[in-house]
Amino acid sequence: MGIGTGLEDHSGIILLDRGQAPATTEVCLLRCSLLSSLLLLLLCIHETEQNSYCQQIITERHLAELEELADTQMQHPGRVSFKFIDKMQLNDSICYVKAAFPLMGKILERTEFKENSSNARKMQMVRRMYDHINENVDPCIREEDDEERTLSQMCFKEFTTSPYEMLVLVKDFFQDIKRLLQNQETFEKDCSRVYRRTCLGPRKAGSSPEQRRKEPPAREGRQEPLIYITVASVVAVLLATGGLLFYKYKSRVLERPLEDGGCDPKEPERRALQGARECSELETQDL
Repeated sequence: MGIGTGLEDHSGIILLDRGQAPATTEVCLLRCSLLSSLLLLLLCIHETEQNSYCQQIITERHLAELEELADTQMQHPGRVSFKFIDKMQLNDSICYVKAAFPLMGKILERTEFKENSSNARKMQMVRRMYDHINENVDPCIREEDDEERTLSQMCFKEFTTSPYEMLVLVKDFFQDIKRLLQNQETFEKDCSRVYRRTCLGPRKAGSSPEQRRKEPPAREGRQEPLIYITVASVVAVLLATGGLLFYKYKSRVLERPLEDGGCDPKEPERRALQGARECSELETQDL
């Protein structure tokens, strides 16, 4: 009987020769290899579709609509205030987009135009575009984790500009996102270090003890009360010493024998004012 054939024992169970083991192992390895390749292919397809989806969300038409919206507000005399991120301060385009993206949503919500007007329809289109960016299962801009979110809030600044300047900022922000997505940026970068380095500088109030060690000017300021206390202590000692010396001098004056007898030692002030003349008059009266 040749190698690799099945054998049947008296119990009716089919037994396999050892020669079949290598063939079974090769089949398993082949199946695993095919499965891994299939999974890898599916991941590549998903990533390609995701990149294609994100790259097509912000179009040139959206940017043109935003530019037209800004142009309609060039002569608007009013001022608007809003919270946003200082792009120049952060100096990191990826972290700038991640930190400012939630704030942009609030700006779009607050920006209103006359109902059913051309500007209102354009703004509604921009809002839908904004919502599409992260509505997919895998968002185009990865949401910040808890640490990043806490630190990025330290980068928030209050801006007060004209409506035109605000809308130009909105347009430039989406243009930055479009450029990054075109370069297949996934926004998976951890920006905690960037926020900590650029946004946790010296603050006038509310700084933590770790923070105070990094602020030499603040330490110099805290030395001022100690200097004031030291000066006050020296002045108090000098006053106490002067008072003691004056008391001793006063006691000696009171205890000193009077050269002109008959003067009342219990009335030093009167004796000092009237002097020897008064004492002479008292002696004359006694005689």
